[in-house]
Order: sequence, then structure tokens, then C-alpha cells
Amino acid sequence: MLYLSGIFIAFFLTFLLLTKKGKSSADFILGGWLLTIGVNLLTHYLFLTNQYTEYPSSVFLGFTLPLLYGPFLYLYVKKQTSPKPFSSLLLLHFLPFLMCNLLFLSFYTASFSERISIFKQEGRGFNTELLIRLYGIYISGIVYVAVSFLLLYRFRKNMVQQFSNTEKINFNWLLYLIIWMGLIWGLVLLNQNADIVYGAVAVFIMWLGYFGIKQVQVFNQPNSFFTIEESEDEADEVVHIVDSEDKKYQKSGLTEQSIEDIHRRLIIVLNEEKPFINPNLTLNELAELLKVHPNYLSQVINSRENKNFYELINEKRIEEFLNKIVEPESKQYTFLAIAFDCGFNSKTSFNRNFKKYTGVTPTEYQKTF
Repeated sequence: MLYLSGIFIAFFLTFLLLTKKGKSSADFILGGWLLTIGVNLLTHYLFLTNQYTEYPSSVFLGFTLPLLYGPFLYLYVKKQTSPKPFSSLLLLHFLPFLMCNLLFLSFYTASFSERISIFKQEGRGFNTELLIRLYGIYISGIVYVAVSFLLLYRFRKNMVQQFSNTEKINFNWLLYLIIWMGLIWGLVLLNQNADIVYGAVAVFIMWLGYFGIKQVQVFNQPNSFFTIEESEDEADEVVHIVDSEDKKYQKSGLTEQSIEDIHRRLIIVLNEEKPFINPNLTLNELAELLKVHPNYLSQVINSRENKNFYELINEKRIEEFLNKIVEPESKQYTFLAIAFDCGFNSKTSFNRNFKKYTGVTPTEYQKTF
């Protein structure tokens, strides 16, 4: 029943993902991963119930499907933390799965009775190939779980350079996916009982359905949770900065004059256009207003303001808040309502940044106001 429940939920979640509105490439990746898990659980169920005598090739293919878990995890995390379009080169991550199945080409091309015989003899004649498959699964799991974790860690570390509000960015969803895969691969490495491993996979699917639907609503939310800027290495590319003189910064990087020019325009935009009142303002969007590469803008903010993007934008929001509360028309509104008009998206964020900027809490400040 555990396997059948896992199979049904995996296929059901795949259906939800592929039929929801505003699907992203990350949704297709997750859908493919869930479909793979569902098929893998199904083939294991067929094997346990001795139905491999009816579907030997399908069941045998299921033995290699765990090689896809790692690539799907990595690609999903990568897509959720990067705005770059999906590249066909990423399909190379599935090459080990294809190569592994090519090792068993003689099995797939054997007669039906021969395939049944190979099953009954526990893979006799394919001992080396089965060993390669096993170690391939070990390596794939370890490498992709580690790389996925590092990818998320890097994103989280650099988040304050990219976002002006971070409270509603849900890290737990991706982090829990990585942890679950780490636990499953731990069972694969330390436990030789396949039933326990697949039981854990079935429980993972149930958790994924519950957490994804009720907690983060990934199966009916049209937009990705994350966006992030390109790699810092890309700052070395030729980037065009469009202003009245159509200046261009070459591979040599920013000059002092260029830094001053960007900083001057940054202050003008912040003071006159006030883009920070957008609670979801990102470095990319501000850079687009200035017609400058985001990495260069980040460099200017760090060097001239001695702050990161998050600190600068929230400081401007606090300044705007302090200006608004002295206006007569603001007397009818609460501090929190005014804070939301200034770009904050949560009470926690407002309180924390207000105290950091003024040295007192909003409540303490209100008593002296």
C-alpha cells in the first residue's frame, strides 16, 4: 500500500504541475522528476509482485532510473535560483543514465524468454554492468546532492546583494528537497535492503505533496520562488552602459569616473523615482533603470555606500517612512500601513531595519513622536 500510495501521489502531482497556469521551466523539471520517481516506484512494485515476467524490459529500466534523481534535483535548484533560460547543454546531465542503459543493450535486445531467465538468475551474465550501475548511482547521488547544496548556499549567501526584501523568500522548500535526497542516498549507501530505500522514496513523495501544496503552494503558484543575477564571472564581459554619451565599459572594468557617474545617477533615481517603494525590487530591476550591468551596480553600491543592495534600499525606505510620518495626511494611518507604502512587505522587516537605522524600535520612536 505504501508503494501504491507513492505511485499515485507522484503521478497526481505530475498532473497538477503540468496543468497549472503559468508553468515555468522549473515546473517542467520538477514534473519530469516526479514522473521518474513514480515510474521507478511502479517498476519496483512490479518486481516485488513478480510481474517482471510480463514487463521485463520496463522493470529492468526502472533499476537505472535512480541515476536521474540527482540531475533532476540539481537542475531544479539551479533553475529556481537563476534567471538564465534553460540550455540544451543541461541535458548532458542525463548522459550517464543513457550510457548506463547502453551497457544493457544486449539485455533489451534479447528474446523475451532470455530476459525472464536473466531476471530469475538475478542478472547472471551482467555482473560487471550491474556493479557499474550500482556505483554510478552512489556517485551520482553524492555529487548532485553536494553540488545542489552548494548552489543553494551560494544563493543564500549572496541574497542581500540581489534582493531588497528577503523575508518571503522560501529557502526551506529547496533545502528540504536536498536534505531528503541526502537521507535517501544515505540509506542507499548504508542499507542493502531496497524495500527500505523505496519505502523512504514513497514517504518522500507524500511529504513533497503535503509540503508543496499546503506550505509553499509550488503546485499552483505560477511564478518561481527565486531569481538571482548571473555569475560574478560574467562581469568581465563587455557591458554597455547607456546614458547621454552612450558610454561603454570594456573588459578592463570600471574606472573611477565610471563609478562616480553610476553613483551619481543611482542617487538621482533613488531620490526622484523612488523605486524602493516596490517591495519586490531587485538589483536587476534597479540596474535596468540605470542602464548598467547589475554586477557593476553592486560594485558601486558596495564601494561608494559601504553597504550591500539590501541595506541601501531598506535605508531609503526608512528615510521615506520618516519623511511621510511628519506629513499631516499621514496622521490617520498606522506606522505599519505607512511602512508598507514605503516598500516594506512585513512587520518583522520594518521593525528590524527601523531599529538598525534609528537605534530604537518603532514603538519607542512613536512615544517620542
